[in-house]
Amino acid sequence: MSFPKISRTITKEMESVRVKYLIESTQLDLDKTKCVGCGVCSKVCPMEAVSRGPIGATIKLSTEDLVPNIYDPNKCSFCGVCVYMCPFFALSIYYNDEKVESIDLPLVQKKALPKLEFELKDCEKIGRQAKQYVEGKISIVIEECAGGCSTCVDVCPTGAITLPEKQKETPGWEKSPKIELDDKKCIYCGTCDNACPTGAIKLEITEVKYSGDYNEPFWPDMVERLKIMRRGWKGIK
Repeated sequence: MSFPKISRTITKEMESVRVKYLIESTQLDLDKTKCVGCGVCSKVCPMEAVSRGPIGATIKLSTEDLVPNIYDPNKCSFCGVCVYMCPFFALSIYYNDEKVESIDLPLVQKKALPKLEFELKDCEKIGRQAKQYVEGKISIVIEECAGGCSTCVDVCPTGAITLPEKQKETPGWEKSPKIELDDKKCIYCGTCDNACPTGAIKLEITEVKYSGDYNEPFWPDMVERLKIMRRGWKGIK
């Protein structure tokens, strides 16, 4: 048997990538039951080893459609950045079959990554809490909204996006909103932006909250990756 040996296991609930060396092993797990398809992992992965999912492939997407893939196990360095940054605790990393907590990741211990200053926010649609460590704003381009697909409403984990109960009265020269956004519920995770088939929803990250020491240019590159709007994302070399 030659080493390293790379294996990939995919089930309905879990995707695992494992690299076995002669006396050591590393493993990255994606819990599909916790993932909402926000796309953060694919943005911050420094090796571009995580796919973004079938964005724009259809007019109607579900949360299951948005779950990413660790599409290139040969690229994954098991650095743990995706685990550290995942707002929904959907990713886990193991060294020699022992789970490594986020704060114990080598990149955190060596201060390549700073401390994320996050709040745990309730997500009523999924019945769990998520980390919010960013601030931002969401704009909706009415002219680009397909209307009637309600994808953003269906996938929003916090219930911040809803359909108007009734068509609001607006002047003839103005277009009425096709969806409504509750800023108080939004955690700016990016799931709606990631799912919108027309690009009508645009998320802008205005602040990433963190403290403590970090390495240049590693962390600043992560922040820039996170802030890049989905439609224009090409990765950072």
